[in-house]
Order: sequence, then C-alpha cells, then structure tokens
Amino acid sequence: MAWYKELFAGEDPARFEHYAETETSRQQVDFVIDKLSLEPGARVLDLCCGQGRHLIDLARRGYDVVGLDLSEYMLEQCKTVAAAEGISPVLVHADMREVGFTAEFDAVINMFTSFGYLENDSEDQRVINAASLALKGGGSLLIDLMNRDWLMGVFKPVEWQENSRGDLILSERDFDAITGRVNAREVTIHPDGARTDRSHCIRLYTYNELDAMLQQAGLKIQSTYGGFDSSPFHFRSRRMIVIARKET
Repeated sequence: MAWYKELFAGEDPARFEHYAETETSRQQVDFVIDKLSLEPGARVLDLCCGQGRHLIDLARRGYDVVGLDLSEYMLEQCKTVAAAEGISPVLVHADMREVGFTAEFDAVINMFTSFGYLENDSEDQRVINAASLALKGGGSLLIDLMNRDWLMGVFKPVEWQENSRGDLILSERDFDAITGRVNAREVTIHPDGARTDRSHCIRLYTYNELDAMLQQAGLKIQSTYGGFDSSPFHFRSRRMIVIARKET
C-alpha cells in the first residue's frame, strides 16, 4: 500500500488533531478569498480537502465548494463536522490525479503541503494537469507548500515530540539532494506502551521546478507569498504559496 493511503487511513486519530478548524485556518481562508479575488458564490475545488477545515469555512461564507480526497476516513470526518453546522458540501472520494471535472471551477486550492506525495515527478505533473483541466478559463490554482530552502536551514535528522494525548513521537529524516525528496520514518510510542511505525516520502519542489510544471499545464504564476500573512516569498520563508492563472 502506498504510504499516503496508509497514513491517512484513520487508524491513529491523534495524528489528525492539528487538521481541525482553528482561528489560523480561518485566517488562511481570508487569504484565499482575498488573493484569489473570489466573488460571492464562486465555485471552488478543495483538492485534498482532508477533514475540511478550509472547505467548511468557505461553504459557511457562501461559496459553492467541492472537496476531494483519497482518504475515506478524512471525508467522513469532514461530513460529520459539516453536518453539525447544517452544511452539506459535495465530497468526492478520488485520487488527486483523476479529478474528473472539466472547466467547472473558478478556483482550485491545494493546502498544507498536500502535493509531492506521489511516486515520481510525472505523477505529480498529472495532478497539476487535472487541476488545470478542472478550472474555467481565467480561473486560479493556489498551491500552499513548505519552502524547501527554509526547510534545509532548519532540517533535523532526528526529533522527539509529544502530542496532547501523551504520545511520544520519534521522527527520523533524510533529504536526498538528487531527487529532492524527504524520506522520513515516524515511530509513535503510546502511553500504554504500544507502538506504531510509519514512513513517508515527500518531493519538495523549488519555485522554478513548480513554475515549469504549471506552465506545462497552461498555468501562469501571478503571485507568490512566503506565508498567509501576505509576506513576500524569499529563501527564508517557511511557506511557498503560489497562485497561478489558467489562460483564457
């Protein structure tokens, strides 16, 4: 099984605590609406929507939102939270390479480094192509990624953390400078002594690499930010938030 299918299968709910809606996520939605100049009622695709912290807030504000994710567990969590507010967004269980929409959306958003999970660059290009296909002419794609240059400056090969449930988490990481991939192993030691052991591999793209992929899909970068505070993007920025527009 691909690591991303196993990781988000829902076997360890404690992992997903930081995916819940917060004041920070609401500020991120403010940023999305502002920078994409979303008109009231605009149709938005949240690609890899997860538990829906951005999707639900967009729906609450009157946008016509569709959420797509590969994890059935995450989609069920999203549905439960949305239902509690009387919100019924359209949720699609699908692979991000196979979005299945053509020229339907004013905007596509991909948040929280949900890109670069696939087996090679060609498969990641399929994601960009699918997002472009889903956009109307003149529509915009927003991709929010960790900035590779920043990460290299703070990279920790080994790190211990503790979450709110008292789990101890050991992370072991290495960065392959040839492939641009972070390979990581994460061992969680639960309070009862039980352990879970998972691995993941994420491709971190540079600005120029991502620009080339976007251009190949008929998308042109309009702006790039270093954070949701609208700070300029530079090598010390923690995030790389790219907004690209589909040619009309």
